[in-house]
Amino acid sequence: MTHPLPQPRFPTENYLNRELGLLAFNRRVLAQAEDERVPLLERLRFLCIVSSNLDEFFEIRMAGLKEQVKAHATVTTTDGKTAQEAYRLVSAEAHAIVTEQYQHLNDIILPALANEGIRFLRRSTWNEAQREWIRNYFIREMVPVLTPIGLDPSHPFPKVL
Repeated sequence: MTHPLPQPRFPTENYLNRELGLLAFNRRVLAQAEDERVPLLERLRFLCIVSSNLDEFFEIRMAGLKEQVKAHATVTTTDGKTAQEAYRLVSAEAHAIVTEQYQHLNDIILPALANEGIRFLRRSTWNEAQREWIRNYFIREMVPVLTPIGLDPSHPFPKVL
């Protein structure tokens, strides 16, 4: 059951949509990744931050909007948008950000890293020495900190973000 929100005291154009506001923040983070004055590895880090933020955004915010759309919610938010309008706008903006993010990663960041001798190798291209190194690294660094967890319906897998 949806309850009507109180009427805003000011015109709806004075309000921002919360989800679009979060995406605007991620646009600013993406702008840092695109700023050539920022050191290269920091630019990569900013791209990773955008990616992490958007993962959480889709898991929480878009899922909530999608549920509202699915429930045919007719209530408008303080910015005057219905769930359907907000979902359409937010989806378009999120996809535009991801497109720009991947374009920047593939066209600028990865080639610049390669020029500095930093490459990302696909597993299918590893030679035997590289496979052995990663196997030893895993055994030396990862295995000691792994903890077995028993899973059953009353103890589901923990949420990992």
